[in-house]
Amino acid sequence: MQLIPAEPAPEFKGITGWANSQPLSIKSLKGKVVVLDCWTYTCIFCLRTVPILRRLQEKYGDKLQVVQAHSAEYEFATDHDNIRKALGRYNIKLPNAFDTSNKTWEAYGNTYWPKHVLIDVEGFVRYEHAGYGDITEFEPVVAELLEEAGHKAQDFDDKNPGDEVFDTYGMHYAGIAPEICVGYSRMRRFGNNQTFRPDEPAVAVDSGTHFDNNVYLRGKWIWQRERVQVAPGGKETPAIIMKYNSARKVHGIIGTSDGRPGRCEIKLDGNPLAKEQLGKDARLEGNASMVDINWSFMHNLAKTEKPEVHEIEIIPRSDNFAFYTFVFG
Repeated sequence: MQLIPAEPAPEFKGITGWANSQPLSIKSLKGKVVVLDCWTYTCIFCLRTVPILRRLQEKYGDKLQVVQAHSAEYEFATDHDNIRKALGRYNIKLPNAFDTSNKTWEAYGNTYWPKHVLIDVEGFVRYEHAGYGDITEFEPVVAELLEEAGHKAQDFDDKNPGDEVFDTYGMHYAGIAPEICVGYSRMRRFGNNQTFRPDEPAVAVDSGTHFDNNVYLRGKWIWQRERVQVAPGGKETPAIIMKYNSARKVHGIIGTSDGRPGRCEIKLDGNPLAKEQLGKDARLEGNASMVDINWSFMHNLAKTEKPEVHEIEIIPRSDNFAFYTFVFG
């Protein structure tokens, strides 16, 4: 938590909708300590912070107000319906401002997700917190600002609350496989020994030799700004392949090119997932492990009890399949 020179908190800007609350403003929140969570539902570190913010709101009640300003890392995350689905998926009841053009995100000087801003009862920014943190970082500062306003301190929590978000997405640890985005706005190359031209169909040739933490394509794809999209007409079954060096949980930010439902098959080391390896969003269908894609979000694909090394293969089983990012926990 970083103490910064006190300055008036910028007002919310560019908000296109609200969930779980009537429209709020920094002015209307004077008299309460405010934790502003600049988040997006496609960020695993944002999701891991949700249980902590929920716990603080429950514990400190009407003396504190947590407000989430949902900005967009991907175009699909500007869609109000998608944001509302995410709030339902993660059981988020906190007030959420839809910062779909990232104007509030920019007003607070953000360049990453998540960022937390602590605002005192007079409406001044007092602290900033970059990235994920645990409750032992947040609560003492919240309590300090509450005590300044004349509220009695409570005993601090000494550990993070248990929550389905933690259970599903896992935690970061040293040596974990990196998050890899596959769109050309971020990824410079694939593991394939060939060059792909942006926004044009191309046939990816997979040699079968895969190095750790590189993404490989097989079959016909279109490399787009935020994603790769399966292209029709390929002779070989398309796939996205990654051998990851260490993870307990494997997630994929996956959607479809036309907004209609899609599906894909998941293999681990060339085999269907065993029952105990099924992620929350995977299921067994005969001899295959399948994932239904009903909207664009971070699908929990596979899990293991301990950090392990595996090669995951994602095989589109609908012609509208689109893949954005690998994320690990």
